[in-house]
Amino acid sequence: MRILFRYIGTRLAWGWLLVFLIMTALFSILELVGQLDDIGEGRYQILDAFMYVAYTTPGRVLSLAAVSSLLGSIVALGTLANGDELLAMRACGFSVFRIAGVILSAGVVLMLGVLLLAQFVVPPLERQARINRELALADLGTLLPEGGFWTRDNNRFINVRSSTPGEGLGDLSVYDFDEQGKPSNYITARNAEIGKDGSWVCRDVRQITFSGHRIVDQALPTLTLDVFLKDKHVEVLNVTPSMLSITALYQYVQVLQKRGQNTDQYVLSLWQKLTLPLKVAAMIFFSLPFVFGKAREASSGRRITLGSIIGISYFYFDQALGYMGLLIGLHPAFTILLPLIIIVLMTLWLLLRVP
Repeated sequence: MRILFRYIGTRLAWGWLLVFLIMTALFSILELVGQLDDIGEGRYQILDAFMYVAYTTPGRVLSLAAVSSLLGSIVALGTLANGDELLAMRACGFSVFRIAGVILSAGVVLMLGVLLLAQFVVPPLERQARINRELALADLGTLLPEGGFWTRDNNRFINVRSSTPGEGLGDLSVYDFDEQGKPSNYITARNAEIGKDGSWVCRDVRQITFSGHRIVDQALPTLTLDVFLKDKHVEVLNVTPSMLSITALYQYVQVLQKRGQNTDQYVLSLWQKLTLPLKVAAMIFFSLPFVFGKAREASSGRRITLGSIIGISYFYFDQALGYMGLLIGLHPAFTILLPLIIIVLMTLWLLLRVP
């Protein structure tokens, strides 16, 4: 049994690796072509486009994980079927479902890898890629590794040290200078929230005003600052679901719910990330009907073509159903799990028909 597990696992690993590399490279090239249109705008150059594609590559691996696992399994199992190796396994007493158990067990590593990508790797890279791109395109300011985000609006300089999901902007500093270049006002705040009109509501504020030879230093619980950043400045500092890990996304949803704000988009993203391993498992399981029964006689090209059509159709159906569910008020758990249940039931029905 160990020899069988090791043999099938090795073949599957090579199949998955091959398909992941091909699909990731293909979609990365398409993304790069899309970025070429923005070259020359602001400070955005060809190197920035390549860096953006590189930073977002793990995210593409994650989004294509279900489709790639289906195609990789079809490729790997197809070679076994063409060499009559699966037929030999069945002749030795291994049932279809026992072989399926071995294949799913080998897929545990892939499922775990997808989960680790969603939790630790993709969010910080997506955030860095988006911020770097927006800053370069709009020529807004500078993002320093240790100094946070710096930008300028006439005689005002703004520094934001951090942006925490659910808590807004952290460690905010605003420096105002007069026409002679002398400091006129200094504001520091523990955190701030950006309103829909662009104004900032700051908390735990310290304001120092310079008036001639007089300096006024006062502490304020809150202070509202007028609109002083352009929309693109604020856009750079906004948090999107792709920038958040699974745990950070859950915490963000809890904070928004306490504030009475709409959380539908973030709950949907949370369920999408949580069910990624299940989607990968379902796609691996769904690859079995392609190599058992009458399907075993089909050519490799036909299997891959049919698998590609079904995999891509599932990908877009899953995305469309999730957002459609938000529009009609369905819980994301239902719209995310429904396609998985359909896939599993269809696979079971097909495998039970295998003689």
